[in-house]
Amino acid sequence: MKKIILTLYVCLSCIMIANARWNPSVVDTLPKRVINGLEVILIRETYESGNIFWTLRVSDFKKCFQRFESKYPGGINYNFNSEEVNKSIYDWEDRLWKIFPSEIKALERFNLNLFVDKNGRVFTVEFSMPDEAFQQLEGFPKNTLKNFYHNLIKEECKTFKKVDFQVLDPDSEGGRQILLDVCGSFGSGNEYTTIFLNKSCYDIFGTFSPWRLPKDEFNRLIKKNEAEMNSQQTDK
Repeated sequence: MKKIILTLYVCLSCIMIANARWNPSVVDTLPKRVINGLEVILIRETYESGNIFWTLRVSDFKKCFQRFESKYPGGINYNFNSEEVNKSIYDWEDRLWKIFPSEIKALERFNLNLFVDKNGRVFTVEFSMPDEAFQQLEGFPKNTLKNFYHNLIKEECKTFKKVDFQVLDPDSEGGRQILLDVCGSFGSGNEYTTIFLNKSCYDIFGTFSPWRLPKDEFNRLIKKNEAEMNSQQTDK
């Protein structure tokens, strides 16, 4: 039950961070552009409120999937894995924090979506961020984003070889909802999966997997974050 509650909290946090991404007023795919040394395709989502959210994909993003027969990613049901396997994956995710450039660590809501194959290799990455973070990228030291991307796709977690990617069933309510939320369409696959790294989650809990924390520590960090937010609002 504890894990379910914490998972729901993190999911809710993702929804709040994404704001109205489910119903953006305008979605524009812009021409290729070099951002801090990395050639990317920019996807801009503009909401009715005027807020802007960016998704950055490398220019050869689609080519990265050509070796797969599956059009869509498979899911991971962590309840089917041993505690040892899950711990290994969670530890690997948190170790990735060490390769985050200091400039990106300082940004708010700079999130990663890792695409991982059955061998546990990260074969491409999708970056997402609000406009405030996006506007700062060009001011970073030369090739910060480019080097970060290439460091990420060198990453490999052999534990994924022990994991069965679950084929999502578009005929089931749960599978259909996941496919719509993650893929934007119906489909299924078990050749690769996605790992979402929520930076705001790490900023609060010091881990991308807060359900690992003891309940008291989790609650302490929640209260600490709430106090900091209230303090910021008071200062304004």
